[in-house]
Amino acid sequence: MNDTRLEQHNRRILLIDDNEAIHHDIRKILVPRNDRSKFESLSSEVFGESSTAGVLIQYDIDSAYQGQEGLAMVEQSVADGQPYAMAFVDIRMPPGWDGIETIERIWQVDPSIQVVICSAHCDYSWEQMIDRLGQTDQLLILKKPFDHIEVGQLACALTKKWNLAHQATYKLDELERMVQKQTEELREANEQLQQSNGSLHQEISERRRAEDQLRYNSLHDTLTDLPNRAMLMERLDRCIERTARNDDYLFGVLFMDVDNFKIVNDSLGHRVGDQLLRAISKRLVRCLRGLDTASRPGNDTTARLGGDEFVVLLDGMRDPANAAMVAQRISQTLSKPFSIDGKEIVTGVSVGIATSDNQYTDAVDMLRDADTALYQAKEKGRGRYEMFNREMHEKVMARLEIEADLRKIIERDQLHLQYQPIVRVSDGVIEGFEALVRWIHPTRGLISPLDFIPVAEETGTIVEIGEWVLREACRQAHEWRTTVPGFEDLSMSVNVSSRQLVCNDFLAQVESAITDTGLDPHGLKLEVTESVMIEDERTTVVLQQIRDRGIAIRMDDFGTGYSSLSYLHNLPIDAIKLDRAFIRDMSLDGHHAATVQAVMVLAKNRGFTVIAEGVETAEHLATLQVLDCDLAQGFFFSKPVNAEVASTMMMSGAHWQKVA
Repeated sequence: MNDTRLEQHNRRILLIDDNEAIHHDIRKILVPRNDRSKFESLSSEVFGESSTAGVLIQYDIDSAYQGQEGLAMVEQSVADGQPYAMAFVDIRMPPGWDGIETIERIWQVDPSIQVVICSAHCDYSWEQMIDRLGQTDQLLILKKPFDHIEVGQLACALTKKWNLAHQATYKLDELERMVQKQTEELREANEQLQQSNGSLHQEISERRRAEDQLRYNSLHDTLTDLPNRAMLMERLDRCIERTARNDDYLFGVLFMDVDNFKIVNDSLGHRVGDQLLRAISKRLVRCLRGLDTASRPGNDTTARLGGDEFVVLLDGMRDPANAAMVAQRISQTLSKPFSIDGKEIVTGVSVGIATSDNQYTDAVDMLRDADTALYQAKEKGRGRYEMFNREMHEKVMARLEIEADLRKIIERDQLHLQYQPIVRVSDGVIEGFEALVRWIHPTRGLISPLDFIPVAEETGTIVEIGEWVLREACRQAHEWRTTVPGFEDLSMSVNVSSRQLVCNDFLAQVESAITDTGLDPHGLKLEVTESVMIEDERTTVVLQQIRDRGIAIRMDDFGTGYSSLSYLHNLPIDAIKLDRAFIRDMSLDGHHAATVQAVMVLAKNRGFTVIAEGVETAEHLATLQVLDCDLAQGFFFSKPVNAEVASTMMMSGAHWQKVA
């Protein structure tokens, strides 16, 4: 490596993914066209704030769509003396190599390339990746769908790491040449019976100091000067070895991250965020110095793993309960305000705890369990700590099983639809049905939507599931409209998630479902929650385009979010569905009935149809009839049923008479 390459800084990135959309998304994140501020931010992170005035940074990104193609590009880059600093690699790229085999072959050609595995799938466990690849210090995992900020941070951090590593190699080589030069000068000086011993000793001392500094840098975080992940893992390994020799030896790990740190970064900037992290690290160290009774004095380790994640290793605890005491003290200490650049910043930490009485044999497993406990602490409201237990592990494993099974749920034909009738309140005639998805697992039986829908939302598989539901519901609606006398105008309501709405091809999916099944667009009703409409302006545009095609939009669960009719006239909706909470305790003379009546009057004045959910009693129906509600659904009429039962219900002329 020469001086010119060091000055240029390697920003070459290779994308290996068989999905063109992924290439487009990552390029949009890393090579923005008109966002100077983003360039300057990336520049600051890669090269340091002081060296970036007026400099705009873009990554040089090459694309490959199969592992073989990517390997060829890596080979060519090495041959040209212009290697890639990092690569994003998809885990699945049929029909060629998968991501793991691709990485194996790439590292055979260029062992220094940093790799990020990109996938929504869990084809390999972390342990399997280690077995196959033999190393993890150049490997990270990024779950799809991407968080744009995380992709940008990874690109900055990993290209910076690559450059630092190669700069270190260059400096060591340069130092070696200097020593050789001084040695030669010493030989010549000895031949002339003169000097040079002092110069030689000086150069050797400088070399030793440089080597010591390099070793120090490799084990410490550059921002906070705390031990980094490498040093933490070394000390964790030593602690685990000690437990094998001494049954009475105890130690614990506190995994923590800063609550709402992203808000600080986004509102006050990364410079203030970095200052806050340094202040937190100093306060953490001072806090532990005052807790010598919790573990062996002077043996604790406070490390920063990256971002806003910190780990405290309590070496030689007297009792597992000491870990909880330390977590509580740290939480109290870090909840006090920080003064940064004249601004008072109040934050806190959530803490996950794992202790050695769980009999760990691997440091990675212990960190994983502490991280699991941290996740539970954040789920319960942040600013608290949780001790890891086996129940947590089982819960995580169950979730992983659901994630794995969700990937093949459609091809295995495990999804089924049930239909709940929507009834006209005035005469009890069925106006339509709401399609509700059900998962029937071959070994676990019926899995509740409450268990799998949130996981599908987080992993993105809800998009594929939602498309299947939309198409199947349209098919069934068309069949009923054309075969069941008297139901030619039957409507079908389908729930749509926020993930579906922000997909670029959602409008095309709706049009395809209508066209392919032959359903009249007026027979389809899409249900969207009010929070989705309010929080993302993009959805309003998409919904308006759908509504322009004759498809009605219904606001689902009205009353659980913003619950205000004042803003509804700005939204492209045709009906509101009152949440079951409005109906549950409603009676003819109760205040709930007055609330429902007020909502209906305002809604109808704005031209909206009103649908009441959760109708479970004759009294509910009677009240809704008095209040002149339009439509209703609930267990009083029918639970969700399969298509055969729903067909029988329509053919038998089932309807509910006026009960008021």
